[in-house]
Amino acid sequence: MRYKKIVLSIIASALCLGLLNGCSGYSYDFNSSDEAQKYVLAKLKDKYNEEFIITEVKKYKEEKIGLNWIMVEVSSKENSSQTATVYARNTGLFEDNYHIYYYSDKIKELATPLFQDKPFIRNYQLEVQGHTTTTEWNGKESVEEYLKKREYEIETSIYLNEGKTDKEYAEEISYIMQEIVESDLVFNISVYTNDNNLIFYSLPEQHSQPEVEVILEKMEDVKRQQETKKDYKEWKKQNNATNSE
Repeated sequence: MRYKKIVLSIIASALCLGLLNGCSGYSYDFNSSDEAQKYVLAKLKDKYNEEFIITEVKKYKEEKIGLNWIMVEVSSKENSSQTATVYARNTGLFEDNYHIYYYSDKIKELATPLFQDKPFIRNYQLEVQGHTTTTEWNGKESVEEYLKKREYEIETSIYLNEGKTDKEYAEEISYIMQEIVESDLVFNISVYTNDNNLIFYSLPEQHSQPEVEVILEKMEDVKRQQETKKDYKEWKKQNNATNSE
């Protein structure tokens, strides 16, 4: 009898290893979109101790090599404005970016002073976004620890006063970029003179050269791209009008 109990215990434990949340969840070895969605929701609940809903299945695919994967958008049941992207494979890989809500307010507090009280900046917008990652964040880690992993970025739109020369704009942008480099925060920067006139942008890996001359070159590149885009839109408009005749 004792031997039988031991065997049953081993079998039960083995079964639970293939399931999420002990025996209460779903196996990551999903073979359909429905199974994958159930796994995602169970995994998120286990990871964040919250209930979620799937708002959109962006893609579900079964590869020929036996790899099944899903990408979905989810939102918190308690706060629908808190959304996240989730990527999961039937190998057990699970990535999401919901962790950003633990730290976004603190990151904004650190970023905001870089754009305040500068007379040449008439407006700015900050949006903190998280990268999808396997890292297990629970909100108890310090913001310093979170920043060190660099699993986030601050999408930043800056609006400068109109009527300046390119060199004057480059000097203002150079000043901003130097402070951004010193802050060691992760920014994606877009600079406008008005809502429709993008004059400069820089990705995190491009911030290391805040010199005026380098910025002027980047501004010229952006201007060429904007003109090309404008020419293409005009050509497409004329082409559509010709085809409709």
